[in-house]
Amino acid sequence: MKKILKAVLIGYIWFMYAQSQTILTLDQCLSLAREYSPRLRTVQNIIRSTELAHDEILTTRLPQLRLTASPIYAPFGKKFGYDPALSNGGQILGEVVLQQSLYDGGIRSLKLDQNTIELERLSQEYRLSERDLTFSVKQLFIETLRSQQEIQLEQESVQQLTDYLDLVKRLYDGGSASYTDVLKTELQLSSARISYQKASNEFAVNKYSLAELIGNAIDTSFNIQGSLDTARSATIDSLISMANLDSIRYLELSIADLELRSGILDIQMTQREHWPVVSLAADAGYANSGENIELVPADRYSALGFSLGIVLDIPLINWGAINLRVQQKQAAVDNLRLESNLLQRSIRSETKRITLQLLRSRERLQAIRLSLKSAEENFLLTKSKFVGGGVLSMEVLSAQQLLTEIRLSELQTLADIQLLSAKLEQLTTH
Repeated sequence: MKKILKAVLIGYIWFMYAQSQTILTLDQCLSLAREYSPRLRTVQNIIRSTELAHDEILTTRLPQLRLTASPIYAPFGKKFGYDPALSNGGQILGEVVLQQSLYDGGIRSLKLDQNTIELERLSQEYRLSERDLTFSVKQLFIETLRSQQEIQLEQESVQQLTDYLDLVKRLYDGGSASYTDVLKTELQLSSARISYQKASNEFAVNKYSLAELIGNAIDTSFNIQGSLDTARSATIDSLISMANLDSIRYLELSIADLELRSGILDIQMTQREHWPVVSLAADAGYANSGENIELVPADRYSALGFSLGIVLDIPLINWGAINLRVQQKQAAVDNLRLESNLLQRSIRSETKRITLQLLRSRERLQAIRLSLKSAEENFLLTKSKFVGGGVLSMEVLSAQQLLTEIRLSELQTLADIQLLSAKLEQLTTH
């Protein structure tokens, strides 16, 4: 009766403790992680910066105005000073200068195209970061859920051995069991308690890691809720079918393709450095010389005016520097192509490997569950035979250990299936 009351009390305390904690599902963990992720916010800031750079390039199409002021004093004389024909005794300058690009060899257009590609790449990079964050959260959530359920299995094992120890002690007191049976049972019970403690420690570590990932590193006063037993879900079947498609466009390959296109534009912009640049230059304002100021007002020229001209800039000789830069960028593009091919082979190989592992894990789960039913029946039957003196205590302990190992194997296989599914989902994001 005391044991029953004790069990009820422990269960009540555990229930009240669980009720006082926040219950988080996988979707809630994912939402919190996305909200607090520094990596996602960093990519968002980079995207915003690139959008501003795009707007900055567009402003170069408009006339550029600037105000210049330049008072210069240059005294001259027969014994000392600059030639007055050159220096004019200095000058006072204040004017508004206008510059308008008429033709830049198409470099501005190429820069806009490259900036657009960069924005698209960053958008894909954001999706890649979000995808990787989702996998990390799922991975930790699954591990935490597995260790949480492992605690329950280890607790059941401890309870089974505790009940069996009570039975062995009663039989020992009645002369139907030996003291060796008691010692062996106590030893296995001690081992089960150690396993329970290890599972509890692992759960605490996983829970802390999950809390850190979702932006709640200090407060771990929460519990998680979910199920690992979704091995036959339609989602997994859909992932396996998608992984077998040769036409799938992986996210990493899309990013690699955008980097390659940006590199090709780099080559084109460098080649355009051979092309002429034409711009309009105009100014209006006040420009006067020291020599003019020294004249009497009647003989002094007006200092207010304007000028207008066309500036043509044609590169003639650069000793092959532009061609050398083109070759450098071409080599970089060739490397990007090689890296893209290697990446494609690596991702497809990894996808096939994980798909195969996932299929084998599902098959293994079916075999484990068939064994689990037999192990449960074997434990109960062996325990009954021991009471009747038909088997040794060691056989009961072996049957109990086998049952616990198969249960833990089932739990680990379920977790493996979920982890492999999450990894396959990560790889096949497109």
